[in-house]
Amino acid sequence: MAAQIPIEHIRNLGGVTRTFTAGSAICGYDDEAPRLLFVLKGWAACSKMLPNGTRFVTEFVLHGGMISTTLTALSRETVRAVTNVTVVAFPDFTSLPKIEAPTFFYRIVIGELMRHHARMSERLANMGRRDALERTGHMLLELGTRVGTSRDYDNCEYFDCPLTQADIGDAVGLSTVHINRVLRDMREAHLLLFRNGIVVFLDRARLADLVDFDETCFDTTII
Repeated sequence: MAAQIPIEHIRNLGGVTRTFTAGSAICGYDDEAPRLLFVLKGWAACSKMLPNGTRFVTEFVLHGGMISTTLTALSRETVRAVTNVTVVAFPDFTSLPKIEAPTFFYRIVIGELMRHHARMSERLANMGRRDALERTGHMLLELGTRVGTSRDYDNCEYFDCPLTQADIGDAVGLSTVHINRVLRDMREAHLLLFRNGIVVFLDRARLADLVDFDETCFDTTII
């Protein structure tokens, strides 16, 4: 495996740092200039609006993640800040000619695109082959793996999760009422607890086995 390259290293490449307040649009599919945005702090959500007016969240972008406005345009998605988000922005060398970049920067971009593809493959399996509890449990295990967990709460693993039940529902294709019921079922089964912006894995190993979760698909090591 190649050596890890801390995301902070890209600060030295001269990108433009910007901060977006919670709820504001970071980019849309009609943005003019192709850019690569790396999230230094906060949570963002990529989503599509369906013809019936409902929202489908395709991806949550976390610390170290990359937003490609070119990919956003091709997918006709909008990216909004879930929390206050700080990004560092660069011209998208994959779409603009004659832009030179250090080798490790190319590796960061390619690595993030590969991880994005792996997450989308899991998302397709989630939506097409898993039931409501499995979809929701898989999504929360994915987020916990990507953001990193701490251990407390009677020696259980947990992580801070700024998402609402509506956000989670939009990511797994369920209504808020259905998500509320699924979270209650997982709590009563002593699998997971979601309360006051915190996700607690009451039995992470059993939940991972139940939903067929493979955390290697969400490895955050930069290739």
